[in-house]
Amino acid sequence: MQAHQIALYLTAIAAGCVFGLVLPSASKALEFTVNPILGLLLYATFLSMPLTRLPQAFRDIRFMGALCTINFVVVPIVAFGLSRLVAGEQPLLFGVLLVLLAPCIDYVIVFTGLAGGDSQRLLAATPLLLILQMVLVPAYLYLFAGPSAISMIVPGPFLMALLGLITLPLLAAALTQALSTRFARMECIGVGPTTSWFP
Repeated sequence: MQAHQIALYLTAIAAGCVFGLVLPSASKALEFTVNPILGLLLYATFLSMPLTRLPQAFRDIRFMGALCTINFVVVPIVAFGLSRLVAGEQPLLFGVLLVLLAPCIDYVIVFTGLAGGDSQRLLAATPLLLILQMVLVPAYLYLFAGPSAISMIVPGPFLMALLGLITLPLLAAALTQALSTRFARMECIGVGPTTSWFP
């Protein structure tokens, strides 16, 4: 799947278009499936991240310091400067700030790999970057766009997204990886799932 993801994306988009055109009334009936499917997709994304290496990533102080400085100091300064071009249009300003302050971390990892950077270290730090984005972006919106920008964020859906689309898939992926590592170690020492623990 990793090797053919572009073809899979295009196939899924085409299938969705055909399904929507053939059965337009099904959209309302299937609306409740959007968040669970997003949660499953994020779970699959988090599974590809070496979450067991997260403590090791935190100990890499220089790397994490540089990463957080660029993402949460330098980028906000640049975003503030660019957003002044649309400062008079509140909805447009809000959208521009969201795009600049909360970029999709997936493509950052891909571009890092293409540029010859250490995408594995970045991958290990991704959960921290996601959580910091969720916490800091509202503060930056308040600073750059004023209190009216914060009033556009409805707390309920925001917290539900944080819990259901970030926290739960992340914990499930971490648990899956931990169990997978444990069972792999058991296999190495000859204690398989069907082997008795007792003599």
